[in-house]
Amino acid sequence: MTTHKDLLSHFSLTRLPFSKEIPVDELIRLPSVEKAFSLTQLLLESRGIGLMIGKSGTGKSSLLRYLVHTMHPGLYKPLYLCHTSCGLTEFYTHICAGLGLQPTSRRSRMFRMIQERVLSLAKSERLHVVLLIDEAHHLSTDILKEIRLLANFEFDSYNAMTVLLCGHEDLRLRFGLSLLEPLFNSITITIAVDGLPKEESFSYIEGRLSQCGACAPVFTKAALELAHQASGGIMRALNTIAHASLLNAFMKKNLQVETEHVKASIERSREM
Repeated sequence: MTTHKDLLSHFSLTRLPFSKEIPVDELIRLPSVEKAFSLTQLLLESRGIGLMIGKSGTGKSSLLRYLVHTMHPGLYKPLYLCHTSCGLTEFYTHICAGLGLQPTSRRSRMFRMIQERVLSLAKSERLHVVLLIDEAHHLSTDILKEIRLLANFEFDSYNAMTVLLCGHEDLRLRFGLSLLEPLFNSITITIAVDGLPKEESFSYIEGRLSQCGACAPVFTKAALELAHQASGGIMRALNTIAHASLLNAFMKKNLQVETEHVKASIERSREM
């Protein structure tokens, strides 16, 4: 019976390199990722409402995780929401819980409580609330309309809260609705998160292996090329293919991952 320890020992690794449980301080700062991250920092500095869009698995949630990690706890209060397929009352309940408020059954009351709490944190404690909404493409039109109102302080003259909507590409298409025009016009920064270019896919795989103890190249260049082509540079798919390929090479007692191992992992994923 083989175990993870056998796999790690075979490739002289200290831990699994392509797990989603990558420590925040090890998230690789690839050029395209760095560009997207710098825009999230710009949004924090300028405040207001931002939009992050990209295909599933491109690393949007990882960017949010890293952004929260870099926030100074004495300057920012991040609120992360990912349960977005809910009604307006439940949406306000989640925000109240994040702000330490007791939710009520009345939406209008919770709206006022949230605004008062955000304004108090900003003016009394110099703490800026940052609302990060993951999977925002699932938000109802009613909630999207309400976000614009929720971020309106002192006759829309004061940015007491930053909002970052993060979701699939079709989220932007919904802003064509006239009902959402006020929200669309309030978005100051749009961040597009795309698949990694080939060179960065290579760097990502090799970098993860190196961080996990590999001293010599584990993937051949041809294997890296095939992994990139099959994944389209989508980081989640790249992780899945790379891990399965590593396992295939281990099962065949090979010390390097070849194209045959990558092909086998791709074929197996298509069968599932």
